[in-house]
Amino acid sequence: MMATHVSGDNLRNQNGSGGDTAPLPPRPVRSVPKPVKSSILLAETILRDIVREGMVPGDALPPEKVMVDRYDLGRATVREALRLLEYQGAVQIRQGVNGGPYVQEPDSGHFASTIVFLLQLQRTPFESIVEVRAAIEPMICRLAAERIKEPALIELQSTIDEMNGHVDDDDDAYFRGLNARFHNVVAWSSGNTLFRYLADSLLDIMDGHVVGLSYTPRTRKGVIAAHQTITEALHTGNGQAAEDRMRHHLAKWEEYATMEFPAALRQVVPWSWPGPR
Repeated sequence: MMATHVSGDNLRNQNGSGGDTAPLPPRPVRSVPKPVKSSILLAETILRDIVREGMVPGDALPPEKVMVDRYDLGRATVREALRLLEYQGAVQIRQGVNGGPYVQEPDSGHFASTIVFLLQLQRTPFESIVEVRAAIEPMICRLAAERIKEPALIELQSTIDEMNGHVDDDDDAYFRGLNARFHNVVAWSSGNTLFRYLADSLLDIMDGHVVGLSYTPRTRKGVIAAHQTITEALHTGNGQAAEDRMRHHLAKWEEYATMEFPAALRQVVPWSWPGPR
């Protein structure tokens, strides 16, 4: 690629005063460190204790009054710390006789919400999400081919078989769910935790229904055929074939979306509240 000299005018354009070039990242700003709230420090401490003590989802944390004594902090601070952990999905506050704080397996919804929040603020169009998917998912598929286990292969084939039974459904939602399930299993089979959460958190957005993309019976059949060829490559452990087939699958999906839903690809990715309303 030919190098481009950036003049002062071009630099001003890139920083938001006009022009079509991509903006530069903001410069670091000197700031006076603010004191961290006690509830945030306590939330960090509780999370470290959960990890250090080997607690697993479903394990009960000490009652609120015990935490007040253990950490030598007020009840309001303990409650706020637990609410912070609950918002992050690491803790569940149960009501009733056996109520109280319990360890919970965080899902990827909070991660997704943070990313989408930033994307909407930056007025990021859906086509940018398509670019991300095309860049990372073939690599995820290659890793999965090297590491996938038999139960995951069985689950992939089961998903394909079930998709075949819903080709002509009027409701697109169930087929989309099965499609997401297939790609999630591939991502989890990569053995990379970050890829797993990234794929989980953004898959619904990348699949397109948020901005109105949908599948016709014909495109559903194409999706099923692509999933079958990907599964065959994963079954043989052929990383290159798995990567190539996933890349081809996503390219065909992008071609379909560009042809049928060009306006949708230009829509800004919308944020929504991840927790209870």
